[in-house]
This record gives sequence, C-alpha cells and structure tokens, in this order.
Amino acid sequence: GNDEVSEDDLKEQIKTKKFSILDVNTVKNDIKSLQKFYEEKGFHLAAVDYKIQEVTKENIKLVFVVKEFDQVKVKKVLFLGNTAFNDDELKGIMETKEESVFSFMSGAGNFKEFNFQTDVERIKYFYKTKGYLQINVATPHTTISEDKRWVFITIKLTEGPQFSVNDISFQGEVLFSEEEIREKIKLKSNDIYSEETLRLDIQTLTEMYQDEGYAFANVLRTLQIVPGENKVDVEFSFEKGKIAYFGNIIVKGNDKTRDKVIRREILVREGRKFSGSLLRKSKENVERLGFFEPKSIIFNTITQKDKDDVLDLEVSVKERNTGQISLGAGYSTGTGGFLQASIAQTNLFGRGQNISFSMSLAENNNTFNVGFTEPYLFDSKWSAGGDIFRIKNTQSDSYDYKRIGFDLRVGYPIFEYTRLFFTYKFEDTTLSDVKDPTIDANTENGVASSVKTSLVFDKRNNRFEPTDGFYLGVSSEFAGVGGDKKWLRNDFDGRYYNNIYNDFVFRNQVYLAKMEEINSQEIPRTEKYTLGGPRNLRGYPYEAIGPKRTIIDDKGRPRTFNTGGLFSITSTFEVEHPLVQEAGLKWVVFYDIGNIYNRYIGEGGFYSFKQDYGFGIRWFSPIGVLRFEYGIPINPDKDTGGQFNFDIGQLF
Repeated sequence: GNDEVSEDDLKEQIKTKKFSILDVNTVKNDIKSLQKFYEEKGFHLAAVDYKIQEVTKENIKLVFVVKEFDQVKVKKVLFLGNTAFNDDELKGIMETKEESVFSFMSGAGNFKEFNFQTDVERIKYFYKTKGYLQINVATPHTTISEDKRWVFITIKLTEGPQFSVNDISFQGEVLFSEEEIREKIKLKSNDIYSEETLRLDIQTLTEMYQDEGYAFANVLRTLQIVPGENKVDVEFSFEKGKIAYFGNIIVKGNDKTRDKVIRREILVREGRKFSGSLLRKSKENVERLGFFEPKSIIFNTITQKDKDDVLDLEVSVKERNTGQISLGAGYSTGTGGFLQASIAQTNLFGRGQNISFSMSLAENNNTFNVGFTEPYLFDSKWSAGGDIFRIKNTQSDSYDYKRIGFDLRVGYPIFEYTRLFFTYKFEDTTLSDVKDPTIDANTENGVASSVKTSLVFDKRNNRFEPTDGFYLGVSSEFAGVGGDKKWLRNDFDGRYYNNIYNDFVFRNQVYLAKMEEINSQEIPRTEKYTLGGPRNLRGYPYEAIGPKRTIIDDKGRPRTFNTGGLFSITSTFEVEHPLVQEAGLKWVVFYDIGNIYNRYIGEGGFYSFKQDYGFGIRWFSPIGVLRFEYGIPINPDKDTGGQFNFDIGQLF
C-alpha cells in the first residue's frame, strides 16, 4: 500500500530484518516507527498494520500493510486570545504553514505532528522574548475535514501582562567586578524582559569564566516577580568549578581534507589554559572554510581518565562536495542572451586551495577567467593567488573593447577580521567600432600596469548569503608601473546587514570612488565611471548616468554620448525576505541613490543625485543567484522610464 513513500525508505525505519527471529514486540515498535515516519512526511492519517504469511514450516513472510491516504494539508490556523501580536506575526514563527500557491514547490502546508508540537514551544518562547513571562498556550484543537484532506488548527492563548526588568543582582563565586559584568550583559534595568537576551547573557558570562580557564563554570539565573507590579528581578549565580587545560586535539571524519587544513583554523593549543571564546572562534573558522556539512561540525571536549583537569578536544566533521560544475543559459538586460559554464574546486587535493575556471558567452559581453588561491602560502598566514582573464564587451553605445591580462595578489591578516592585500595587475585594452568621435584611440589603447593596496574588514556571518554583520573595504590603485597609462584610483566600499525581524533582512551598501590624473595624462574613457543598469541604479538603463557630450554627426543630427566621470557615489538600501524558503525564492524591495561627477560632489549638490525604487524576485539557483528586478526612477530624465533588469549574482 506504499504508493507515495519508497520501500527502501520504509525499510530504513524498522529493526526487523531478513532471516531474523520474529519478535512481535519488535514488529509493534516497527509499526510505531513507520507511523511516525509517515506523520513526518505529512501523511497524518496513514495507518500501518501487519500480517504474517507462512512460506515453509520454518520461514514466514512479514508484510506491513499501509493505508496512506492523501497528505493532510493545513487549511487554516486560527489564534484566540492574542492581542499583543496579530495572527500573521504568530504564523510567521511557526514551521507549520497554511497551504499556499507555492506549496507544490516547497512542501509547505503539510501537517506534521512533530513540527506542530515544536511550534507550540516556539510561540511560548517568542512571547517570553517580548516580556510575557506568564504566557500560557492551551492544548491546540485540530479538526480534520470530512474528506480527510484538510486540517483546521485553533490555538488559544492567555498572554498575561508584559514584564520589565526591575533589579539585576549577582551571587556566588563572582570573579569580576559588578561594573565589568554589567558592561558585558545586554539585559538592563527598566528594559522589557527578554528570554532570548537573558540566554545570550548567560552564554557571555559563561564564556568570561571559561576564558579564565574555568571550563566547568556554571551560570544560573533566578527570576522573581515583584509583588503587585509587572516587574521581575533577575539574579545571576556563579559556580566557577576548577581551572582546566587543553589536552590532545583529535580531528575525525576528514577523509579528503588534510589534518593541517583544519588544525590551522583551530586557535586553542595543547597544554594551554582552557578558553571558551577561542573554542567558539575555532569552530566558526572551520565552518567558514565551507568544506564540511555545517551541522556535522562538532567540537567536543572530553575529560582525560587520569586527569580531571585536562580536556581533550575532539573535532568531528563530515566532508561535503567542494567541487562545482555549472552550465547555464538565459537572458540578462545588461548583456543580452548568454551561455555560461564554470568549474570550481574550493578544496583542491584536500589542501584548502581554490581553483576556478569560468566562461560566459553573451550578445554584449564575453568573459573568460582562470583563478587560483592558496589561503596559507607555505603554511604561513600569507595568502596568495592570481587570475588570467579575457573580456570582450559591446554594451556601450560609444565603443566596443577587448581586454586581456592577469593579476597577482597576496594578503595578510593584520587584526581579527582584518586583512591587508597587495595586487599587481597587467591589462592590455583595445577599442574597436568607436562611435564617439571625441574618443582618442591613442589614449584608450595600450597597457595598464598597476599596483593596488586594499584593507578589508569583514565581519559578515556568511560571505555568500549574509544576513548579519558588516564589511568595510578601502583601496588605492596606482597605474603607471610601466605600461602606457597613468592614474590614481581610491575607493571605499561599506556594507551592512541586519536580520531586523523574522527573516526580514535589511541590507545597505555605500560605495565611493575617485580617480586622479597623474602628470596631466588623460584618463581613458574605459576606466571612468558611469551608472545605470542591474548592478547599481536599477531604474535607469545601462550607462544612462554620467557627464554627457553632444556632437553633430556628419548628417547634421545631434548625438549624445556618456563621457564618464572621475567621481562616483552610490548607495543602495534593500529589505529581503523569503518567499518560498525551501525553494530558494526571496522577494526584495529596494531604493538606490547616486550620481557620477567630473570631479567632486559639489557639482549640483544633493539635489543632483539620481534616485530610484523598485521590487524584485531572487532565486538562489544551482547556477547562482538569479535576480529579476524592476526599478522606477524618482527623478527621471525625459528619455527614461521604468527599467526591468535580469542579472546573475548577488548585488553585494
């Protein structure tokens, strides 16, 4: 009777095996396991029984009989008694979701008993994070429709009053001054009480003790409601335990990755005093490598049998696929129709090295790139790498160009989260099909040989899909180390990310860049700045923004060209939220502002800024992030209107 679930999946759930002695109790437990498995799959009404068929006098055939019925879908979730938060806010907390038009993509809408019971605890915890200490959630009432296709859920709440923090006190083996402790914790007197803030404070205080070597430190909290008031006293009590030291460091599960690749990310040392913060940062470093399944990375401390003050550190990992091959085709408003292919290996030969090859063939832009990075050069803290590239671009209305070159780079961590980079770049540019007669081919064609110094502070929680943290980068590039061209380019890139509420992620980027001439040598048009298109001001066409020059062609018609500017300033604000999380779909609303100037921002002031707003859909697909966005200019020129953009890759 198992039509929707495979036999192999069901066999994995039972303990009764072929050629084993029949045990009725084991079979009954198997039925419970199968029933639970079906419930987890959304078949809440599935029924499982068994029958025995005699094959010979010594052998029998055990048959599990399944009646699956259809998966039960959640039609409606109704809350009663909630006044502080509306139904939609509470539904957003739950993993159990109502059936929607996107359910076929994500599986959302299926009723799963285990998830539902967890949702009840989620609701309680949410209320306690908002100060409702006396929240009570009655046993939810579920009703199945007559056709057994739908479930209706009613959840009754008694919220109680909202509590604020009255007094915060500290008891027990207090190692630090009260002033030091109060500076570290987030919970403050007169604040709305939050169970989440208290939990994080306990983690912080525990880590403070562990950083002094007290590996077994215990921080307890006691809550006492002030009689007659909606206030609560919070008491922290401390048990420090004994000082401990790190023993052996053991790495397990790395079948491909070499031990040293993991060990060099581990900040603790054998024989050193225990440190909770170094242990936490070590785990973050290993996670950041991206070589292992995130949930498989476990840092476990084990007390040595003969020394109860020595803890061995066991690091367990599970390898993930670090090689990627992608093929794609589509259409981008910036480059037209395209074909792309890429091959990448981020853990080459288990050494942690990164090698990549990518190629994109489009109507207006063809690119080819081969790159290599060694994150720990000769087992030192220096990183090194390089790229070889070729670009042919016909996007501009003024000219086409071809670039061939390479770059070499080294980096070094000078502080926590901060790296210094040095890059040498060699690039040969050739223009063709020049439509703007004011462009001088002698200025544009030739070799640019440059050195660049960059300082990067990166404290994002994820480099590929950040939801929290910030990134700051400043760089200075000097072209003129040989070659035909000279300029000085300075830029600043600041990015901020914040999960403001329930997976609503706020993102902001500010980018400033300025070029300077050297010895009055003209800067090539191909190096100057323009704006417009899917990568910056999305309400304007490609290269629509920048200083303009109008000429009269040989037929007496006026023609306008964007000459590019030497100063660029842009800022983007976005709010992003999952649309169908399981399918990798997100929606976004955005606001862009910026402009290009010949020299500096004073040319026109704030009111000269171009602005737009818009919305879009993003799909985090196997070939990259696909962005479908529509931008609307706020202060459009006479020849601009709304702009649809499709592009591949994160904006920032």
